Amino acid sequence: MHYRELVSWLVLISYIFTYSGEGARGYGSHLEQGAHSMEGVSYVKLEAQSQSEVESSQDPLKVDTAQLSSLDQRLSPKVKPKLYVTSKGIKVLLVSDSTMLESAFSFGVGCGYYQDPDNLAGLAHLMEHVVFLGSQENPNPVGWDEFLLKKGGVSNAYTSADSTVFYILSPPKELDSIIGYFTKMFVTPVIDERSSISEIDAVNQEHEKNIPNKVRAMVELAMYLSPEGSPARKFGTGSKETLYVSSKNNNISLNNALKEYHESCYTSDNVSIVIMGPQSNEELAKIAEKADALFTKSKSATKGLSKMASASNGRLAYRGTSKSQYNLAPIIFENYGSKHSNIGITSGGGITTKKDDSPSRGTKATKESTDSSKLEIDLIKMPKGESSPPYVIIYWDTTSDSLSILRENAEWQMLKLIQYFFEDQSQNSIASQLHKRKLATSLEYFDNTSTQYSMYGLLFTATDDSDATTMEIAKLTSSYMQSLIEQINNDERWIQSFYKNYTSMANIKYEFDEERDTSGIVSQAAESLLIFPDEPEMALSAFIKPVSSSKGSDLSEEQIEAIRSLTKYLSPSKMKVIKLSDSLDDSSGEKLRFEPYKTEYSVSKISLGGSSDGSEEKEMARSTNRIGELLTCVPGDLEIIKFSAEKCPKYKSYGKEVQERKIRSELQPCPVLEEEGISIFWKGPIHSVPSVHLTLVQRLASKDVSDNIRMGLLGRLHAQIQTAKMDSGLSRFKQCGLDATIKYIRGRFIIIVQSYSSNFEQVIGQLSSHLIGEKKVPTKPEFEGALAHIKSEILNLSEEMAYDVASDIAQSAYLSNYHSKLQLRESLQKSEITYNEYLEVLKNVFSVGYFDSLVVGNIEADRSMKLVSAMVGSLTSKRIPYSEAVHDGVIEIPGDIHIKINNPISSDHNNAVVAHYLSPPTDLIDVSIYSSIGEIINSPFYDTLRTEWQDGYIAFATTKYDTPIISLIGAVQSAERMSETLVCHLLSALRNVSKDVEEDLKEISKSEFKERIRWFGLSRFSTQKLDSFNNYVEHFSKLIISHELCFEKNKLIENATQVFISEPGVYIEKLNKLTRPSSSRRLVIVEVIGDPNPEVKSEEKLVSVAGGDEPPTSKECKEILSSELGKAILMSATSPQSGSSSGKLRASRSSSLQDARKVVMYDSDLQCNISDQNASSASGKDLKEIRDMLSLFRNRVSSGVELGQAKADRDKNSYAQDIGGKSSMARNKRVNCDHSRT
Repeated sequence: MHYRELVSWLVLISYIFTYSGEGARGYGSHLEQGAHSMEGVSYVKLEAQSQSEVESSQDPLKVDTAQLSSLDQRLSPKVKPKLYVTSKGIKVLLVSDSTMLESAFSFGVGCGYYQDPDNLAGLAHLMEHVVFLGSQENPNPVGWDEFLLKKGGVSNAYTSADSTVFYILSPPKELDSIIGYFTKMFVTPVIDERSSISEIDAVNQEHEKNIPNKVRAMVELAMYLSPEGSPARKFGTGSKETLYVSSKNNNISLNNALKEYHESCYTSDNVSIVIMGPQSNEELAKIAEKADALFTKSKSATKGLSKMASASNGRLAYRGTSKSQYNLAPIIFENYGSKHSNIGITSGGGITTKKDDSPSRGTKATKESTDSSKLEIDLIKMPKGESSPPYVIIYWDTTSDSLSILRENAEWQMLKLIQYFFEDQSQNSIASQLHKRKLATSLEYFDNTSTQYSMYGLLFTATDDSDATTMEIAKLTSSYMQSLIEQINNDERWIQSFYKNYTSMANIKYEFDEERDTSGIVSQAAESLLIFPDEPEMALSAFIKPVSSSKGSDLSEEQIEAIRSLTKYLSPSKMKVIKLSDSLDDSSGEKLRFEPYKTEYSVSKISLGGSSDGSEEKEMARSTNRIGELLTCVPGDLEIIKFSAEKCPKYKSYGKEVQERKIRSELQPCPVLEEEGISIFWKGPIHSVPSVHLTLVQRLASKDVSDNIRMGLLGRLHAQIQTAKMDSGLSRFKQCGLDATIKYIRGRFIIIVQSYSSNFEQVIGQLSSHLIGEKKVPTKPEFEGALAHIKSEILNLSEEMAYDVASDIAQSAYLSNYHSKLQLRESLQKSEITYNEYLEVLKNVFSVGYFDSLVVGNIEADRSMKLVSAMVGSLTSKRIPYSEAVHDGVIEIPGDIHIKINNPISSDHNNAVVAHYLSPPTDLIDVSIYSSIGEIINSPFYDTLRTEWQDGYIAFATTKYDTPIISLIGAVQSAERMSETLVCHLLSALRNVSKDVEEDLKEISKSEFKERIRWFGLSRFSTQKLDSFNNYVEHFSKLIISHELCFEKNKLIENATQVFISEPGVYIEKLNKLTRPSSSRRLVIVEVIGDPNPEVKSEEKLVSVAGGDEPPTSKECKEILSSELGKAILMSATSPQSGSSSGKLRASRSSSLQDARKVVMYDSDLQCNISDQNASSASGKDLKEIRDMLSLFRNRVSSGVELGQAKADRDKNSYAQDIGGKSSMARNKRVNCDHSRT
């Protein structure tokens, strides 16, 4: 990935005020990746273009007439694509969609790490990085980031095996200028010592962060062990050793190598461009022509996809057969009901080695054998380390027919049948057998297919790392794969049934999918144009509606034969096993070294033979041969119900029936039940989507759980037991649009269920009957299985990064009832949880609670109330009032806190620093301003630490909302800087950035401020974002989870931003108060030390000539640390805490904090008001004028609702009584469902 990749920190922080999705480069935009998805880009109409209709400089891409007719029937007239090849050979796809709110484009290059020279692993990846560092015309290395910040764009890139893809999201009006700027960098990048040196460091840091990830290392080791000569053996990420040290040792000019690579690959005939937007095709074509003009009529590419033979037209089984009309878009419903994935490999692999030290001799394919008692397979072992669970990967790979397999899968999802078979959780599935036999707690399918190599695998989280357990898992997998092969080869009806159901689900998802991944679509299309140049319809697959499931839509004979031919690569004899083991002893076989991941491994053989009389194989065969139908849960009736959009239904409040009332807005959920211990909120199908979403929150009694780490452990254990019961009871719905999770967070159990409406009642009914309660206790084996899973989950740090650990610790210092993973880990290791202990807590603690719930979607209010009430009844024996339940809160720490800890992640030598600056409790204006500050400073903060000072691959600044405060978070991670140096640089960078922001804001006019700055707050909280089902439920679910019943909050923030924020200085004032040392500032800073004295050999030192500010000297660092942290309180990261009887005090982890830590609880009154002082500062007006403005604001946001006595009695110095006072809060917190009027 490109060095601006921020996936990990986006995953780390929930409810964060920053971009979601894959790492975004350039943060100036209100356009979020995935936020304004293309509602209209679900459909495409293909324009048939004759040669005469196309400009002379363009040649239309060839589309078969029959295929064109088929596609045309499945495309919408709303969206019109245009495909052509320019006179310079660039393959272009334009997609006009007037409904889009953003534009997007992608540049694809037909070279990836397969084209790396053998002695410069990672060169393609390095070239991807260098492109972003300016052009010959504008060589400023941070110019692109600054340009995007002003224009409002988001960019990123990735390097895969076969291609390199750059993708950018843009405001429509800025598309022309952004494409122009980028094309110049793409065509004429700055390739000099400055760019190559600085980006080698970025590439190396990127690889360093990957080293502790054991799953990634296992997958890349598998690729490294592919047959001799396979390009999959190459190490795609690259490192300082493979790029810098290797080039110096071999007297290679890295600059010349980059230039040669760019000249060989970045040629017009090896490039594709995809542009999408609300503009017409004529407008998009003019923009594309300008980009094309910047390319030179260069020589043809000498490597890459453009040089490959056009073998992609042939089928896997029958070369040269005609194409089937059965297509499925590759991304139809991949994210529906998805779970957290441990597999995230998009590039990488092994590293090319000399033939004489190749390890492939130990992994030669085993001769095919039909006698399972004699079957031997490869067993590869890697050290497990202290922070990894006992992972086992079983995989199959091949270098034959890879391009054909890639094509088949791109066209009709051939591999989905294998994935669904292995991830099925029904009674006779492999997952159920693994649990039953206590072999593994989870199973995940993955595949990695490129033009020259294919891998298909299963990742198991085993119950232990013994060879006996591994062998049993391998035997079971072998039996299931053999059963699948037999089923595929002998039962065509079963295959057809699956794909008919899969297509039905794809049609449903396609028809009702409100949001599409814009960047993913343009990236996929750009790759398809390169890989399948003679089949442009493949690039359109993301826009094409799947065929109907009516008669005649069956797979063709060629497709059936293709999937049957695939099974020859999946036989049990071709299985290979990689496992993590505590030790590699002599019995494991010869010890070898996988240099990129700095780890040893061994290769040996294991036999899959069973008992001497064959009874074990017979029993296993009996359990695996009963293969049932897959995807039998396809929803039926999805008609949208009719309901009144103007009225809330009648509801009950504390036993009193309240008559139907008018609603003053369509947006807010309405209460349908408010009784002691329970509140149910409902909203009908205002988005016309046939889905139903449920968020159910059970808050435990404060006296039982407040700041109790042991209860935190037991809570997570109970959530895992519930999850296992849920997975069992709902297994048949998992692959049909069901998304269901149960989590324990800060004293709350949170149950989230979403499914298509025709399945919802059955789903909730099954869930209610399966969930654990006081009267339905789990068995001891169920308890033990869940405990094993929790141990694995808590002890596993291999997928974490050092700054993840640091931020987790920081939050535990100031969030009430929040316990870091290290605290839970320590508690778990000190004392084992017993079955009897759990049962006691289940009866006395987990069966008691206060419940909030939200039901949204295609369901009536009365039905929602009955279903939720039934589920609550199955969970609890006693409901308590909200006043007795655990509340969200923030610890009122008396000063700055400094925590140091050694890096607990095995094999991770990274140092990391995370700083959390805590705001005071916020009002509406604060929320808008602080959230904007994070976006304003992120890009310059990153450029300072990463580009100019070369501190590390990971560097970011952002804001996070933890009711009732906002924290500004800065983070940096490096394997080559001392942690103390990172602390100094982080603090110094924030100082510098704050000064730069202050200077910039002082120079701009108020009108320019409104254009360039104020939209941050406006866009973030715009009520327009609630116009989709997913955005709506995400927004209001967060409010329900935190018990923020101020449902008007987004509208209030949006209006407050428009009415009051007009003074640029308020941003400077807030930023300085947050970051500068003072008696009121609160800072929690955590250092994670992986290497206390990182040393870089002289021949490995990178000497950058990049310009910009110099980092502080050692002397300056001492002064900075003294002034910033001189009075900070040192605190342990894991010492236990205990709460007082009231639950509102938390014992300190340092004696100096004893009796000083109160908890600021959330209060709706606080969150739905504006202080007069804030309003005055933000607007630059005096208090008298502000009072009049506040009065006007009250009338504006309350839609004319009278506030009764609150209006007369309001405090003249506060606006709380107007819109947030207790006397009026009962109405104002849900003003849209005002019950004071008929």
